[in-house]
Amino acid sequence: MSHLTAAVVRRGIDLQSVRSEQGQTLVEFALILPLLLLLVLGVFEFGSAYNSKNDLNFLANTAARYAEVNACASCTPLPGGGIAKYVIGTADTKQLGDSVQITFTLPAGSTGAVGDPLRVTACAPFSYLGGVSLPGMPGGTIHLKSSVTVRILQASDGKLYTTGTECYP
Repeated sequence: MSHLTAAVVRRGIDLQSVRSEQGQTLVEFALILPLLLLLVLGVFEFGSAYNSKNDLNFLANTAARYAEVNACASCTPLPGGGIAKYVIGTADTKQLGDSVQITFTLPAGSTGAVGDPLRVTACAPFSYLGGVSLPGMPGGTIHLKSSVTVRILQASDGKLYTTGTECYP
């Protein structure tokens, strides 16, 4: 008989209860729970970023539809006017907030004539966890961007299209 077993028998301690593994499950769960929560939280954050990217795709496509014909009758009553403000104002972009930018650029070699390409870009910042920083999670802000290139169908009035840069490089 070993020394441990002899000591346990002398004190009247049941040897089976000492070898019990009831607490092991609790310890394993405590070790795995943070990893499981990070995984679930990561899935939700990815879904949120993917939804924001889809919103930007919708905004870019909608703005491109108006811009390719260089007309937007319902855009004029807005202060500052313009297709970009009209599209952002009518879209459901609560998740993106007021930080959405839409730019209209003529790619290199495009003059704005009928048949030339026009690039419409929608951009917005996306903060992980709404800006809250947790240990082990990526922090900060990334820039989401969606671009659409269409052909100009109506001659430009010279006000909408620019040869400038898009919102984020």
